[in-house]
Amino acid sequence: VENALTAAKNYAGPVIVHAITEKGHGYAPARANKDDQFHAVGPIDPLTGQAVSKSTAESWTSVFGREIADIADEQSNVVGITGAMLIPVGLREFQKRHPDRVIDVGIAEQHAVAMSAGLAYGGMHPVVALYATFLNRGFDQLLMDVALHKAGVTVVLDRSGITGPDGASHHGMWDLAMLQFIPGLHLAAPRDGATLREELREAVAINDAPTVIRYPKGSVGEDIPSIERRADGVDVLARTGEPHPETGQRDVLFVAVGAMARVALEVSKILAAEGIQSTVIDPRWIIPVPSSVVELARDHRIVVTIEDGVRAGGVGARIRQEMREAGVDTALSELGLPAEFIPHASREQILEEVGLTPERIAADVRAQLAGDKVPFAREEGQKPRHTA
Repeated sequence: VENALTAAKNYAGPVIVHAITEKGHGYAPARANKDDQFHAVGPIDPLTGQAVSKSTAESWTSVFGREIADIADEQSNVVGITGAMLIPVGLREFQKRHPDRVIDVGIAEQHAVAMSAGLAYGGMHPVVALYATFLNRGFDQLLMDVALHKAGVTVVLDRSGITGPDGASHHGMWDLAMLQFIPGLHLAAPRDGATLREELREAVAINDAPTVIRYPKGSVGEDIPSIERRADGVDVLARTGEPHPETGQRDVLFVAVGAMARVALEVSKILAAEGIQSTVIDPRWIIPVPSSVVELARDHRIVVTIEDGVRAGGVGARIRQEMREAGVDTALSELGLPAEFIPHASREQILEEVGLTPERIAADVRAQLAGDKVPFAREEGQKPRHTA
C-alpha cells in the first residue's frame, strides 16, 4: 500500500489507487468471528479476541431488533432493508426468522431508500434501518422517491444525536433539521423502550407517507411513565408547583425530544426545589408538531426545547414557527447542538461541553426567568399568554 501511494504521488495527472480490503485480515480472532469479523467491537483481550467485559444493560438497538422481528411475524408485508449494517442496526433476529424478507444492499443508502419506495408501491411496507448520519446519503431518494409519491416507508435511525467516540463523521446530529421540511413526513423520537416499541408499531401502520423513528446509541434505561396522554398523543411527564394565581401560568414548559426527556425531568426537579414551576412534555411525534405543544405554550412564561440535534433548523425552530402562526408569543429557547463538526469524545463530555446537562440548563432557565421583567396580560376570553 505504501509503495502504491508513493508511486501515485509521482503521476502528473489524476490517479486511482485501488485497494481490495478484507475485514479482519491478519488477526485470527476477527477472521473467526462469523457475524461481522469485528466490524463493531468493544474492548477485548488482544491475545484471545474475547470481550473484556460485556454490559448487561439493554440497548436501544436490541429493543428495536426484537420488536421489528415480532412485527414481521405478524405482518407478512414488512420487509427489512439495511446498508452493510445488518447486525449493528438490529436486523439479525428479523433475518433469522424471515431470511427472505431482509435485504442488505451494501454501502448504498441511496439504493436502500429508492428500492424501499418501489417495494412500497408494490404493497410491501419496507423498514429501512440505518445509522442516522448515513441517512444524508439517501436524502434525495427520501424526498423525491418516497415522500413525493406518498409511499409507506419507515426509516429507523440508530445512533442519532451524539455518538461519542465514533467522532465527527458519525454523530447523528443532522437528521432532525434535515427532515423538517419533507412534506407529509412523520418523525418520532422515543424516550424509552416502551415508546420505541409503541411508535414503531404506529409507524408501520402508516402506508401513505414516510415515517422516521430515531434513537441514540447505548443503553435504553428504565421506562419513563407519563402522568397524562393528551388527545393528540403528547405525553405529559411531570408538573411541578401550581400556576401563578395572577396569570394562571407556570414558569417553564420543557419540550423534551426523545432521550433528552431524562435531562428535562432532572432540570424540572432542580428548579422545583427553588420554587420554579414547570411542565415537562414528550411530543412523541415531533413532526408534524402536535397541537398540544402550542396550546401548552400559552400557559407558560417561557418554553424550552431540548434536542440532541443541531439547533439550526431543528425541532425548536419548527415549534417556534408553529407558535407564531398560531399567534402564541411565549418566549422560546432552543437548546441543542451547535452547527459544527463535533470531535471525538465521550457522549457525557460532549453534552457537558455544549451545555446540555441538567445543571447548565437549570442555570440558563433561572437566568432567563430572572431577566424577564415583561408584565403578563390576558385579553378578554383568551387563555394566558406571554406578552414579550
